[in-house]
Amino acid sequence: MPSVRTPEWISLLAFSWFTVLACGRRTLDRGRRIRIIAFGLSAIAIAIFVSLLLPHLVTARTASIVRDWTPYLFLFLFYSQGGQFVTGADMELEARLKRLDHRIVSPLLGWCTRNTAGSWILTYLELSYFSYYPALPTAMVVLYVSGRQAEAAQFWTVVLLAAYGSCGTLPYIQTRPPRMLEEKWDLPMTSGRVRAFNLWILQGGSIQANTLPSAHVAITSACALSLLWLGPFWAGVAFSVVAVSIALGAVGGRYHYAVDAILGFLVAGAALLLGTILSA
Repeated sequence: MPSVRTPEWISLLAFSWFTVLACGRRTLDRGRRIRIIAFGLSAIAIAIFVSLLLPHLVTARTASIVRDWTPYLFLFLFYSQGGQFVTGADMELEARLKRLDHRIVSPLLGWCTRNTAGSWILTYLELSYFSYYPALPTAMVVLYVSGRQAEAAQFWTVVLLAAYGSCGTLPYIQTRPPRMLEEKWDLPMTSGRVRAFNLWILQGGSIQANTLPSAHVAITSACALSLLWLGPFWAGVAFSVVAVSIALGAVGGRYHYAVDAILGFLVAGAALLLGTILSA
């Protein structure tokens, strides 16, 4: 008898929450409300289909593989659904975040722009930020190759909790990414092809709003913590390095504020704690 996995239950609750929230939020225009509801109902339908209907239509192995990879679609849908809530920006909060970054981030970036080695560091930060995109499927491949496919549901429980926890603040905390704001620091950041490519991806694929906590940091850190928990341990260590590098790239490239990255780590830790409880 087909059953609903924990990550699917979490997804059903998350999308239902956003959908109900949109119905009662009068500040949203009709178009945004319709898109939020459409994203939510689509995700709910997909979750019900893959968990309860698909096992009757295909072999158990095929159904399991589809369910292992479907959460990637949930990540995109929830991020897009949350983006429809963004109607403005809290400029006072932005100013506070900018002032903090001016004290702790500006000196380091200023040094990078004034020294030869700095250009290599900035390139590394941009490459690190880009590594977020292949990191997610790579983590699942590691589980498969290491013979831990059966633990995919536990892996996704932690990752989705982190993702929904970070993107779930969009209806309440709305800020613009620092890259969109004027930051009158000593020297402009060095621009290169990798940065141009990252900006091109964000221009076409992002909601043009800031997630606080950082979804990039929360999700990749959750991947690292999940692999440290489920194994293989070496992969968890490697992904921990990647997660820290992505956090540095997100802040150094001005894609996120420093507070976003710090809170992203905390959300991932909370997701692991809750995930282990739900999986017990």
